[in-house]
Order: sequence, then C-alpha cells, then structure tokens
Amino acid sequence: MFIDNLSHSFSKVRRKLLGRTVFPLMLALFSLHWVAAQSLAGLGALHGTVTDPTGAVAPKAQVTVSNPSIGLIREIVATSDGVFEASSLPPADGYEVTVKLAGFATYQAKGISVHVGEDMGLPVVLKISQSAETVSVDASDEALEVTRSGVSELVNQQEINQLPINGRRVDQFVLLTPGVTTDGAGGEVTFRGVPGNNIFLQDGMDVTQQWGQDDAGSTSAFSPLSQDAVQEFQVLTSGYTAEFGHAAGGIVNTLTKSGTNGYHGSGFWFFKNRTLNS
Repeated sequence: MFIDNLSHSFSKVRRKLLGRTVFPLMLALFSLHWVAAQSLAGLGALHGTVTDPTGAVAPKAQVTVSNPSIGLIREIVATSDGVFEASSLPPADGYEVTVKLAGFATYQAKGISVHVGEDMGLPVVLKISQSAETVSVDASDEALEVTRSGVSELVNQQEINQLPINGRRVDQFVLLTPGVTTDGAGGEVTFRGVPGNNIFLQDGMDVTQQWGQDDAGSTSAFSPLSQDAVQEFQVLTSGYTAEFGHAAGGIVNTLTKSGTNGYHGSGFWFFKNRTLNS
C-alpha cells in the first residue's frame, strides 16, 4: 500500500514537472517560429544561386554581404546546391555582394537595394580565372524579387520627398497603390472595396491601434507618424504570405529611418494661407 501511494505521488510530481518543462519549451519553439516568420515585416532579405559559366551550380562558395553606409557585414557559405540566403537585412541602398571560390575570379556586385518586406534574388555567375582577378558588376537592375506572387506596391523615399500631400499626412501615401482608396465616411483606408479590417505594421510591429480602430463603420484616427521619419512603405493588397496574414483587407508595412555612418538631416517650411486656396 505504501509503495502504491509512493508510486502515485511520483507520477503526479512527474506530470507537473513535464507540464512545467514541456509547455514552456513548446511555447518558446512556437515563439521562435513566429519571430522567424515575421522577419520580413520590418526587414528585407537577399538570396541567390552561384553558378559557373556552363550554368552548373558552384557549391560552398564564400559569400559576403555588406553595406558600408550602415556598417553591416554578413559572411555566408553557399550550400552544396550553390544557394545562399542573407535574411533579416535592414532595408537600405548600397548593398554589395562578394563571392569567392577557388579556381574562379572574385565576383563583386554593387548598388543593390533591399526594400522592406522583400526578398531580393541575385543570380551570380562566376568566371573561370587562373590569376587574382575581380569581376565587378552593377547589380542595381539585376536584383529582383521573383519568388512571390502577391500583389504589393513600394512607396520609396523619392516619392515621399517629392510628391505633394495635404498637411504632410504620411498615411496618404497608402492611396498611391492601385485599388486603395478611402471609404468616404470615416476616412478609413479600403482595399478592393473591403472596408476596414486592415493591418498596419511599423518596423515589424503591429501598430494597428495607433491608426485607430480600423473596423468597418468606425472612425479612424490618423497616424501621428511624421513624414520625415518614414523611409519607405510596402502596401500589400492581396496574395500576401503567412508572415503578414490575419488581415481581411490589406497590409501597410512601414519602415522608419535609421542612422548611417554619415551625417544627414532634413528640414521643411510649411506655409498655408487662405488667399492661396483660390
């Protein structure tokens, strides 16, 4: 009887310990998966395949992804299939990709732009060489996002700086996307005629509540985000992948500016007078 009670007590303790250990572990693994899935929300990525002049894959190449303006250096070893992936990159212009492999000339691509929410693809073709040689290319037009089928629009820094908007209200740039308009009542943003139920992301975080309660029939408070603070927008209207999700309407993915290795700043003069209205 004593042994049976002891065994029963031990079973209860074991179940409690397993519950306290396994559940937090499962929660941690789920959280890690969720974070990985959300990586493109406020960041970007760059991937590619390394091949030789015949088109065959070049395995185990040494790949360096760098951006001098923000002080970033990422060193990667391509897989046996010649594939490399640089994830969680801060969106910026001026990325460089350097590829080295024994028996081939060093490949260097410059002028690559990584945008928020995009996974840019860069094809790398190595040239056979017997001496120390570097092949440099301008990759500004070569890096493209070809792995996604969703419909999205990028509003870049040039458009933000040069296009006129009323009152410097940064949320109006969302209306530059085809199929996006206001509902005419509460001032909400509608995608394809679907009122409300949109998601607003800022630097990878869900800030929908800061844009107002964005449900059908409600009145939305516009974002207080300054125009000068925004680097670029990504507006997803349909077909977006799982890391964005849970939106019946559309998704506005905003990236704010960050620092670089050089001094920079901005200023503006806002003048409004009723005599100009005529």
